[in-house]
Amino acid sequence: MRLSTRSLLALFAVGAACGLIGDHAHVESGATRYLDVGGVPMIWGSPLFFMISVGLATAALAEIGLRLGGPRGGSAWDGLAAAASVLAIYLVTAVLADESTSTVTALIACLAALVLVRFGEARRGAIVCGALAAIVGPLVEIVEQRAGIFEYTANVDGLWGVAPWLVPLYFAFGVVAVRLGEPLAAAQAAEA
Repeated sequence: MRLSTRSLLALFAVGAACGLIGDHAHVESGATRYLDVGGVPMIWGSPLFFMISVGLATAALAEIGLRLGGPRGGSAWDGLAAAASVLAIYLVTAVLADESTSTVTALIACLAALVLVRFGEARRGAIVCGALAAIVGPLVEIVEQRAGIFEYTANVDGLWGVAPWLVPLYFAFGVVAVRLGEPLAAAQAAEA
């Protein structure tokens, strides 16, 4: 099943908004500092390309997840809870930016496991998209950090210049992106 343009735009908007809120918290807490964004406009302390990339990743992961396993339905409340859970995890990383990186990484991994159990239900699409996001997301951030676009504060840059807790955070994001797409796809199927 392919998501409609309207559904993809909704997923893009949710991803971009949540990405902006989480990144703003990282900038405000000092966990992240942008250095050179090449003149790209900034919104709330974040470069425009960041929100666009999170929005696109949200829509793409939802589509991939649906292709790996059909929609299981759900309600808008499921989507709200899923989005709020991964945003809360993102915000926790900003609040705990000055704490022990290993402890915070373990906490984020535990929270990501809870997200998988609650919203992914061990479905193949959720696991694959979680793993895909957990690999690609940190790699993109490592490349951007090496290019001098941003830096993490010294106490959270232990994974080749980026935060180790990015891996479980991105995993939770991938699971949630799939969950966000499922009720949209189910609604589309019901309309057809």
